[in-house]
Amino acid sequence: MNATWVAQIRDIIHNEPLTVLALAAALLALATTPIAFVVLGRTRWFKARRGRVLQTPGFASVVCGMLLVMGIPAIFSALVLKSRHFDKNRYEFDPNQTWSVLEQGRGYESVKALDAAVKEEQKQLANVKKDLVNDVKKLDESMLALRAVAGTSPAVAQKLPGVLQRLAEVRKHIGVDGPQQLMDFTAPPVEIASAVTSPAGPAVVAAAPASVPAAAPAPAAAPIAGLPKAQAEAEVATAPAPQKAIAAMLPLSDLPPGWSVGKSGARYLETFNAENLFEKIDGRAESFLQYDVKGMAYTYYHPDGDDSNDVQVYIFELANSLKAMGKYGSEKPEEARPLAVGSAGYTTAGSTLFYAGPYYTQIVSTKDEPKFAGFALELAKRIAAKQKPEGAATAAAAPGGAVESTPESLFALLPAVSGKGNTSYVAQDVFGYSFLSDVFLADYSEGGATWKGFVRPYASPAEAKAVFEKYLASAKQDGAEVKDVKADGADRMIVASNIGLVDAFFLKGNTLAGAAGSTVAKPAEEFARKLAKSLPAKVPTITTGKPSAPAAESAGPPGEGDH
Repeated sequence: MNATWVAQIRDIIHNEPLTVLALAAALLALATTPIAFVVLGRTRWFKARRGRVLQTPGFASVVCGMLLVMGIPAIFSALVLKSRHFDKNRYEFDPNQTWSVLEQGRGYESVKALDAAVKEEQKQLANVKKDLVNDVKKLDESMLALRAVAGTSPAVAQKLPGVLQRLAEVRKHIGVDGPQQLMDFTAPPVEIASAVTSPAGPAVVAAAPASVPAAAPAPAAAPIAGLPKAQAEAEVATAPAPQKAIAAMLPLSDLPPGWSVGKSGARYLETFNAENLFEKIDGRAESFLQYDVKGMAYTYYHPDGDDSNDVQVYIFELANSLKAMGKYGSEKPEEARPLAVGSAGYTTAGSTLFYAGPYYTQIVSTKDEPKFAGFALELAKRIAAKQKPEGAATAAAAPGGAVESTPESLFALLPAVSGKGNTSYVAQDVFGYSFLSDVFLADYSEGGATWKGFVRPYASPAEAKAVFEKYLASAKQDGAEVKDVKADGADRMIVASNIGLVDAFFLKGNTLAGAAGSTVAKPAEEFARKLAKSLPAKVPTITTGKPSAPAAESAGPPGEGDH
């Protein structure tokens, strides 16, 4: 034991010589202070003069003075010794660490109070877990709506499996069973191709006796891709009469090799009308109703041997080609690659979307690979051939011999300048006005200014004037600064500015046109003047599928439903 102490002292002297020297000096001062007082007490040093008399201090005074002097090295020695030990509970502080109930136990009066606090903490943690589980279940319900979007959006369809996988990990961590099956990737059993020989039924193949030598194998017949034609016709026959035509556009037979038609329940195709469309695309049906959808036919395909990926086909029938073009344009991304199919089309992420006549077709692939993209394109060509859109013309004969515009001819009325961008058709609530619908627009930019040029012909000048008056009344009601300006060719033109945006609208004959939402007033006004001058006095209207409102009912300020 003594050897251990000697070794420790030796280590301290070697490692901390200054500390040892300071402690030794303090102990020396502490030890020699009594001796110094004894020696000084024997001399006359302590005698104090009071007037002419020298008096020796009392014993108690000498002892108190000595203790005060000894306190200095004693306190110093204590501090030196204390500095060698680290008090974790007193000096350590981690701002990122939360004290548990047990770590705070010294603050409780008894073990019973500490146990009650632990139980309360467990109760709070259980409530947090319960809330987390309920939130995850609500998230699962929200994923059902995302599933509907995935059916018509290639980007969402490709990302959804990864999202479900991450959701499964979250459920695992909080102690919930596996994720809800939000997407049905299961496929029906694949029939043996050699067994399907005729619509009447499968052929029965007898096994050769074992004793008979096997003959040379005959060349295998090419596998039948898709359904037999008779079965495909039977599937189409089950569709309701209003949707039978679009159901017949779905390719169910003579598919490219390596692909099979998927089965939804007991059928290979599904059809919907405007009333029950939400059952298939819940959350998106309303956007199709705005374009007067009549019905939709659906089926899907999957590669042989790969049931986890598919190509889904949606054929929507809308009121007319104008509505089909409008819906197609409202969903077309700017970065999409144009494709020569139907009236207009594009491809993105292995999917193909196009419109032809009154039909809007979405062929959505869950995988962005050449195999899927090529199959989607082949389906698009077959479907577009069945839809047979009429060639775009600048004008068409309307009932009664009148001349009617086409979408292409109306888009051509918008000036083709260097700043012209995408063109689009909007069916309802144009610029936020419920009374403004079926408008043809194009994006424009000049310098730092951007705006939308538009044109909207009506059946009569009275109807165009009524809508113009509604816009004027609504702009004033919203607090816009409105001023009348003169423009060559326009019956009337106004410039309205509000919240930093400028509109330049004009009325010419049966047409309402101009520039909307400009960030700078001058370019928009100049654009509107140029458009007013170039427009004909009467622009042929276009069939929108809606009855024209009588002028008497359209005139006047907007009511409550106009905003």
